[in-house]
Amino acid sequence: MSRSVRIQLLVFAAIAVLLATPFLIPVNTYRGPLERAASRALSREVHINGPLHLTVYPDIGLSLSDVSVGNVPGASSPHFMTAGHVIVGAKIAPLFSGNLEVTELTLQKPVIHLETDKNGGSNWTFGREPASGRPADASALNRIGFSHLNIRDGEIDYSDAQTGKTSKVTDVSLSLDMPDVARPTLALPLTLDGALTYHGEKLKISGRLDNFGALLNARNTGARLSIESNIINADFTGTLGTEGISGALKLGAHSVRSFAAWLGSPMPPGNGFGLVALEGQFAARDGVYSLTHTHLAFDSMNLNGDIAFDTNPDILAVKGHISLDRLDLNPYLAPGASDDTVTAAKAKTANPGAPLALGGLKALNADMTLVVGALVLPNVKLDQAIVKAALNKGVLKADMTSVTAYGGTGKASLVVDASGAIPVIHSALEMSGIKAQPFLTDTVRVRRISGTAAVSLDLTSRGNTSAALVKDLSGKSDIRIADGAIGGVDLAAVARVVQTALTGEIPGDVAGDAAKTPFSHLAASFTIQNGIMRTNDIQLVSPVVQMSGSGSVDLPARTLELHFDPKPAKPIPGLRIADIGVPFFVKGPWEKPHYGPDIRNLAKSIAEKLERNGAAPLDLLTQPGLSLKSIFGTEKRTNK
Repeated sequence: MSRSVRIQLLVFAAIAVLLATPFLIPVNTYRGPLERAASRALSREVHINGPLHLTVYPDIGLSLSDVSVGNVPGASSPHFMTAGHVIVGAKIAPLFSGNLEVTELTLQKPVIHLETDKNGGSNWTFGREPASGRPADASALNRIGFSHLNIRDGEIDYSDAQTGKTSKVTDVSLSLDMPDVARPTLALPLTLDGALTYHGEKLKISGRLDNFGALLNARNTGARLSIESNIINADFTGTLGTEGISGALKLGAHSVRSFAAWLGSPMPPGNGFGLVALEGQFAARDGVYSLTHTHLAFDSMNLNGDIAFDTNPDILAVKGHISLDRLDLNPYLAPGASDDTVTAAKAKTANPGAPLALGGLKALNADMTLVVGALVLPNVKLDQAIVKAALNKGVLKADMTSVTAYGGTGKASLVVDASGAIPVIHSALEMSGIKAQPFLTDTVRVRRISGTAAVSLDLTSRGNTSAALVKDLSGKSDIRIADGAIGGVDLAAVARVVQTALTGEIPGDVAGDAAKTPFSHLAASFTIQNGIMRTNDIQLVSPVVQMSGSGSVDLPARTLELHFDPKPAKPIPGLRIADIGVPFFVKGPWEKPHYGPDIRNLAKSIAEKLERNGAAPLDLLTQPGLSLKSIFGTEKRTNK
């Protein structure tokens, strides 16, 4: 055998001895030291209940079976964590001297129980040994390897003794890494990357903790986290610890409804609450989630302000102060269920008689102040308003101040009681300086009256549909309009034309699109019962005539019956009928009413005229010609 061959054989033998040495080490000798070191480091009892084996992949190390970490005293579960296998990767060289220097830990199928007690204390704080209360041995924790930690196919559950709420994440596969340093310490950055499943939705998670040791010892640490999923995408930069979470948050969700259901708080069926994107300061502590200095894009609206969600009560509680550019409530009241408010608005237009969707008022309690750039309510539009809204057990109370609408200003209030089977709505409004035509068009669909108006109303109604609410409407209202006109008819001409008085016919130049009744003042007050508006104090003042009137307006049927008694504002040359005025009525659909002489009031007016001229009402029966002669001013009674 040549010398070179002998050298090669010696080298091969040395390599074989080197590779075989780890397998000759009695690995069970590490059980006790590992348990004691881990117990000191974690401040919990750690037990390796199964056999230990040497591993060669992915690193030389130990495979521990059936490992458990004890929980804090009084916890609902006896174990903080159990794991089917724990693989401890170790450096080779120290093994020859009997030392174990860990390079990596892999937890396979771990089950981790997180919980807070009734006093708010958490079981994931590793700051004290359970028996002595002494500080934990951080260097011991490093020696058993926390610089590289892998979790494979794990499960983490959480329970809160204060609220009784529980949650669970499954399919947890995470890689957590810290830099290798010469001097053992946990005060190092920790990076994480992986995925988990929550409520059936897979989340991809990545991020970094600035100081892992601080988190384990119940102190705050800086953090950066990113989440990607089909439900939400979020990026967070801030701090987290036992005192909660706070920092800058960017979040987007395809649907608020899907997001709420995924979190375990599904919203009642309805419309809206679709796509949302927010950016602001986020904080979470003890079940309260708050957003401050936040910009929120939501259902085609833009919101800015502060808002907080308290999940501790049985019903979600919301508080805040926000400003928004525009709020249209009509899509949320529409029939059906669609995240898209445009689709919902079309559904409401296509089916105006469908039941109102007010179930969402029972989904949360709220105390909010809103500065609204534009507020669109059923049958009314506000350009701007400050709204203080309180929602409790399905009853919404909204006080609106600094209201700007239809060119005027004022205040309003709204109460919607959806706590029972049939909603009850009470509204009040006081506005002045408003443009009458758009206001009356939106509220009662009357399009022919223009001018500058002052309006007050106090109305109550109940019903499940818009039609039912109109039919049940009761209350009172008052309207006063200055310097305007009534389109479609010249009421002054109706009052003074003899043809109208005698036949009830309206000449073409008196009624039609081109005709109108200009006035300097129009006022009336109404009492409303079951959708019928009644008045007995209509006052109209125009350049040529003054009228008083009375009558009713049927809102459900959209019809009216009004009676007018005209008086001359000034003499009209060549037509003495104006000295008396001809009482007349307006009846029928308010979009196209018909006109005629009011015979009862006409006779009364003639009798009054004759009395002023010295004739008795009885003379009308014995000398009927007196009435016509009086109308034309051709008869003058003389006493014989």
